[in-house]
Amino acid sequence: MRPLPLFIITSLLSLPSLSAAQTAGDSGAGTRVASADSNLAAGKLLFESQCARCHGAGGTGGIGPSFTHAHLRHAPTDSALVQVILGGIPGTAMAGLWNLSEPEAWQLTSYIRSLGRLPPENIPGDAAHGRQLYQGAGRCGSCHIIRGQGAGWAPDLTEVGLRLGAALLRQSLTEPGALQPVSPLPSAHGPYPAYLMIEVTTRSGAVIRGSRVSEDDFTLVLRGVDGHLHSLDKQALRRVHKLPGESPMPSYAATLSPSELDDVVAFLASQRGDQDPPSGTETTP
Repeated sequence: MRPLPLFIITSLLSLPSLSAAQTAGDSGAGTRVASADSNLAAGKLLFESQCARCHGAGGTGGIGPSFTHAHLRHAPTDSALVQVILGGIPGTAMAGLWNLSEPEAWQLTSYIRSLGRLPPENIPGDAAHGRQLYQGAGRCGSCHIIRGQGAGWAPDLTEVGLRLGAALLRQSLTEPGALQPVSPLPSAHGPYPAYLMIEVTTRSGAVIRGSRVSEDDFTLVLRGVDGHLHSLDKQALRRVHKLPGESPMPSYAATLSPSELDDVVAFLASQRGDQDPPSGTETTP
């Protein structure tokens, strides 16, 4: 039997090494995918334990803004989002999560960014008709403000579509006391629900009912249901009764029909302020 030519032997010997190289390449790609998946899973767990209380399950919004859109005003890049997570945003209710490490902040960033890549929420309703209801039958502008138009003492709704999803917007119309924003102002008692309803009785027997504007150890400032401010010396009060779950805003559950509520929700969801233009993204180092 004649021996095989040298060039055939060389070719045969090279085949296993090519297969090994290909296998190594496939293994590396699989490792990268597994790593990305594990970061998302870890980030989701961190979000549920650290963030969902304010930003809602799945980042749909609540006390804090929604994350279901791609561009975040205070975090145009991933690095900026990590800094917000660890350091907070001065002058707001967003405090830094000092208990997280930087790698955990990057995992959390990966999950938050994934929420912004989800398909947009399908919101039924006619936004144009919702605007008419907002300005007319609802008389919402007598308390709220949008782009500088309105009374302005109730929460500003210019960017409410960035803060709340459709379900919470509807709840705010039918159960206005169920979800109260946290005051971003510094307080000796820490952040507390803004617009909390309080009923006080003075020593003379007068009863004043309104939403809390500010409070410290000595003074309580209320905005009455008529819109007027009352600065009250606590020592001059006979009784202070806090009313969580109530709101100076009336419920529209019986005032507006289900389709009209859909229209107002569609209008409010369209109020997204002046979003920052899309920015480049970064990858985790």
